[in-house]
Amino acid sequence: MLAHAALPGLAVRLLALLAGAGCMLALRHYPLGHDWPGLLFATLLPAYFLLLCWRPACWLFCLPALLPVLDLAPWTGWFFLEEIDVLLLLTVACGYWRLGGPDRPAAARLSPAARACLLLCSLAWLAALLRGVLPLPPLAAYAWDNYLSPYNSLRLGKAWAWSMLLLPMLLRDGDASALRRYALPGMLAGLAMVSLFALWERAVFPGLMNLSSDYRITAPFSAMHTGGAALDGYLALSLPFAGLWLARARSRWQAALALLLLALALHAACATFSRGLYAAVAAAMLLAVLLALPQTLRIGHGVARPRAGRRPMDKLLLRLLLAGLGTVLLVTMFSVAGYRGLLAAVVLLAASFVLAARPLPWRLVAASLLCALCLQGLLASWWPEGTGQQAAGWLKGPYFLFLLSAMLLAGALWPGGAASKSPARLSLAMMAWTMLACNLVWIGWHWAGAPALTPAGLVVLLAILMLCTGRLRPPLWRLDRASLSMAGAAGILLLLAIPVSASYYATERFATTAFDMQGRLRHWRQVLDMQPSAWGDQLFGMGMGSFPAKYYWHNPGREVPASIAYVEQDGEPGNYYVRLASPGYSAGYGELLRLLQRLPLQPATRYTLALDARRSGAMPVLLVRLCQRQLLYAQNCVHVPLRLRLPQPGAPADAWQHYEVAFDSAWLGAGAWLLRPPVQLELAASGTATASVIELDNLSLRAPGGEELILNGRFTQANNYWFFSSDHHHLPWHIKSLALQLLVETGWCGALSMLGLLALAGLRRLRQAAAGDQGALACAAALLGFLVVGLFDSLLDVPRIALLCYLMLLCALLQPPPPPPAESTPP
Repeated sequence: MLAHAALPGLAVRLLALLAGAGCMLALRHYPLGHDWPGLLFATLLPAYFLLLCWRPACWLFCLPALLPVLDLAPWTGWFFLEEIDVLLLLTVACGYWRLGGPDRPAAARLSPAARACLLLCSLAWLAALLRGVLPLPPLAAYAWDNYLSPYNSLRLGKAWAWSMLLLPMLLRDGDASALRRYALPGMLAGLAMVSLFALWERAVFPGLMNLSSDYRITAPFSAMHTGGAALDGYLALSLPFAGLWLARARSRWQAALALLLLALALHAACATFSRGLYAAVAAAMLLAVLLALPQTLRIGHGVARPRAGRRPMDKLLLRLLLAGLGTVLLVTMFSVAGYRGLLAAVVLLAASFVLAARPLPWRLVAASLLCALCLQGLLASWWPEGTGQQAAGWLKGPYFLFLLSAMLLAGALWPGGAASKSPARLSLAMMAWTMLACNLVWIGWHWAGAPALTPAGLVVLLAILMLCTGRLRPPLWRLDRASLSMAGAAGILLLLAIPVSASYYATERFATTAFDMQGRLRHWRQVLDMQPSAWGDQLFGMGMGSFPAKYYWHNPGREVPASIAYVEQDGEPGNYYVRLASPGYSAGYGELLRLLQRLPLQPATRYTLALDARRSGAMPVLLVRLCQRQLLYAQNCVHVPLRLRLPQPGAPADAWQHYEVAFDSAWLGAGAWLLRPPVQLELAASGTATASVIELDNLSLRAPGGEELILNGRFTQANNYWFFSSDHHHLPWHIKSLALQLLVETGWCGALSMLGLLALAGLRRLRQAAAGDQGALACAAALLGFLVVGLFDSLLDVPRIALLCYLMLLCALLQPPPPPPAESTPP
């Protein structure tokens, strides 16, 4: 009996040892040549191991925090086996070793329906995985460096495999309190890092205030090197939890930090210029309002008098009316007075929101207004007009006086016990408010002249109306933490959404929605045409991760997308070179596939590039340049003047030729450390309507002192340190629909089983949210936003995003364990 009871523990610990051995084997081959990425990863892993030994449940925090940001593929070139996989191997090794120890009560359980759904999904996943990877190709280096390989099925399938491996650990550690203590802060930490990365990328490349550029951020998601919506899907999954933190804030500092995080995350969402993400945010907000509204009305009815039963609904309608009027006026103000007018109008309306909930001394209003108007007129007349017009920024008259009025108002309303509600301080606040209103009109006139006076006057009238609502009993709102948090979040959203939606690029994106939708529908029809009609392909799919290869060989347009392959020299084992194939399109043009490597260049320095090349096909052109680039959309490039020569007379057509070119780096590598744009070497083959091939080997880039800058330039380690990107044409790589991806790659079995899992998890979260569970509401909003983004993008082809979604579904299915049976007492 003892041996039989010990067998499961021994098997689990054997799995832990296998995971540990896999982790060590991956580290043995992992490329650590780059300076700070390799150092970061080499430091992170031991620290994470020690953390798991000290606090085993901390994996619930670390995984959601590191899943979106631990992505070093642009430096290492590894995108089949990633850094997060090594981290997950270590997590499973430590977690399963504990699972094999002494028995302890489970923290959660799964219902029979949930177990059945997970079993069906696992069987469908296994069938699609085998159909994608079989027959097994040779285990060579080139099998792991492109999406056309059958092993791409393993790359996509690993997300579900990791989620199932983590499920026993989740059942052990994932009770409700642990999820609140670890998983929620982990989601917030990951969202904060992604949002800061997005802010950095906007600042370094197009500029924070440059909304006319068509630059679209990718943040830390290297999977977007061929397009896709990894960033959109992640923001849709994580943004609701920033709202949850704001709703649960227990202090002013927590509320302020939550508002800051929400502002950064909303900025990242706006900067994507993604119509699908905008729709996802709107859908998540609508779901939150619909689920929170009944509870709000119940609370309002509970505190109101019986004869005032409709008052909560009346108050809600009045708030919505004021919010709608404010939004329309802010949009109008921005259209005529720009950023300055919009910011001034938001500050005035925010001041009115605060003052309306204070016990204003209405008998002193006339005197306060008169004093404020006199002071405003005196300061405006004394302000030196010539100097003010020549001065820059806030030193100009209207801006300086507006800032002075805002500081005066903040000082008058600063919390200070009973003194902050004294008639004298409230009268001073009324004076400051009046000066704010006057300076708002002045700012509009200063920026846009007479056309700005009407919208500015309407904003002032709305602010007066908000002040007058303070005389209603009961008032429309109170200055509690919930009201201030909601008003702050609404203000941040409007300050970000109005300028972005009115920008040139966003306007162009919305104007081409119908045209883009037609292109997407045409692509979906082509995807369905490429799916085999055999019953096995219909039931179980054509194979997980098989779409890029299917499109390459069988697309209806007979297009030949560009490709990159690492090929072994005949008769020379271990000696590789890279083969760049140009695209072949009937229109004579196709998107280039660029081979990339990050380089530490210095500005205004003379470098020497050397390489061996040979070509075949209809006159291919080798494009060589160094550019400022994060992932997509190169900027400020320096072209290397290298042109391929015809073979020497009498030499074979496929003979290798050596090239060596000197060039100046110009502006590349300039800038402060934090704001210095990354520099990447780009290599691409460009041809005519017929695909052609260029083969390269022995790449070298040397500084004046002879230092070699290119890593793995001989390609002896295949794709180590080399990455690639397709900047604009992304349809050969993505199905562009979550539902269609499931249907085509996993068949009806996979699509229906995943639909059942989503329905079971979603309905459970909706029931909990309707009962007042804020965490369940955030989770339901996150899943809804993810599905809305998935209407137009295939999100499950990014393993780290798919894993995060699967973990969220598993958390939604968890139930508390049954109470232990009561011990029977003898009579």
